[in-house]
Amino acid sequence: MESSKKPNNISIAIGESSPLFEYWKSSQNKIDEEKRLNKASNQFPAAGLFKQEPYKWEMLYQSIVREIKKGDLSSLKGLKLLINMLQENEQKKIIENFLTKEIFTEEIIEQLMKASDKSTTKKNPIRFLRILFAIFTNPYCINNKGKKTHIYEKTGSMFYSLRKLI
Repeated sequence: MESSKKPNNISIAIGESSPLFEYWKSSQNKIDEEKRLNKASNQFPAAGLFKQEPYKWEMLYQSIVREIKKGDLSSLKGLKLLINMLQENEQKKIIENFLTKEIFTEEIIEQLMKASDKSTTKKNPIRFLRILFAIFTNPYCINNKGKKTHIYEKTGSMFYSLRKLI
């Protein structure tokens, strides 16, 4: 059964389901960075995104989870790809969070587990633009305290600072 929580509560649940939730709340020092990196898979080549660009990974994660929550099940393949970038114990935590925080139903979790890396993804230019917009504007209020090397990290940080002022 789908959650009847208010959108604000589901937004909080989605943020808390992220393996980076504690990292964003931390001081993001070397110890915190090491803890974050220990969550990444060493076998999955695409895990470089999680290791090298945590801000972008988080934006993709939260955006894709929201797309699926809105009914876009063609985004399951993207979510599976993001989850596969993590160690197996972190993957299990995410799935448990999806269920306990009532983000997804058991049926959607089953579909997520079955999503094939070889299946085709339905192209959706509006979804792409929404995710791109999120990456640049940081609507999930991610406090990236580290060095910002990409333009989207800089704009995301700027939007975060503006939201704090308002």
